[in-house]
Amino acid sequence: MENFRPINNINTQNISQTKAGLVQNSQNQPIGQQTPQAQPQIQTPQQNQTINPSLMFDFSTIKMDNETALKYLQNLLKLPNSIDKFVNQLNSKNVDPKIAAILVENMISVKALSEFLNQNSTTAISKLLQTISMSLKSGISDVSQLKEILSVLNAIQTNSNLSTNTIKELLLLYIPLNNPVFDKEIDPNDFMEDAEENIKNAKISLLFETINFSNILCTLNESDNNLLIDIYAISDFPKDKFKSIIQALSKEASINPLIEFSEKQHNKTNEIQNFKILSDGFISSNTLILSHLIIKTIFKLDDDFNSI
Repeated sequence: MENFRPINNINTQNISQTKAGLVQNSQNQPIGQQTPQAQPQIQTPQQNQTINPSLMFDFSTIKMDNETALKYLQNLLKLPNSIDKFVNQLNSKNVDPKIAAILVENMISVKALSEFLNQNSTTAISKLLQTISMSLKSGISDVSQLKEILSVLNAIQTNSNLSTNTIKELLLLYIPLNNPVFDKEIDPNDFMEDAEENIKNAKISLLFETINFSNILCTLNESDNNLLIDIYAISDFPKDKFKSIIQALSKEASINPLIEFSEKQHNKTNEIQNFKILSDGFISSNTLILSHLIIKTIFKLDDDFNSI
């Protein structure tokens, strides 16, 4: 499930852990209490100290692979390295008060999540700009990868500030798609034919643009202890494979999904993968986790279509 399309032009070369020295293991550290060491240990100008050359990562000679780039972003934003850990830390008794505000009566507040991402992206941008500046001063001329990450952070800050698609901005940090996805918007009207009422009544709706399966709509609702998933897709979509994957992954997360499919004729051709999320102001933790699983699965099936 992890071999996704790499972020933009970031090459997927293997990087030794000692050379990367780029991200710390953020497991078991509460959000907001991590001590980021992703970028080189750079002192501020006020401290009048120079960079230790052995700690500088030469981005011109070694390219971050996809996993390293995502962890670098997560670390800059003070996020754990999985959605499950993010949810667990929201429920932690020792969580930072700024993070505690995200969970309201056991529901995730989209507004509070937006404020958290906005605040953390502002801090992350400042740190990354300093890293870029000091890298250039140290003689590292190619900082294109860092600039790509900076563009992602700027998109997160802008979108979370507008509170338009906050959940998408969070999930993109755990679902590596091309950078333009952070900026490109999807028109919900392309999905509402024959399903407008379902979208209106859904707790959360996932709108997909895929390369091989045209547009796909997925709506989620909760009933008792079950999560109801309605999928609207073309006949070529591998329904059985999707269902088996989601059921297996959901079982690991102790979630019980009920999946229904409706065939939808859609001939739109898409050149890149993209998605949009529509929701009300509060969603459950299980809905967030299941949305993440659905998005990863659909794009994985799309990537592997020729081998299905």
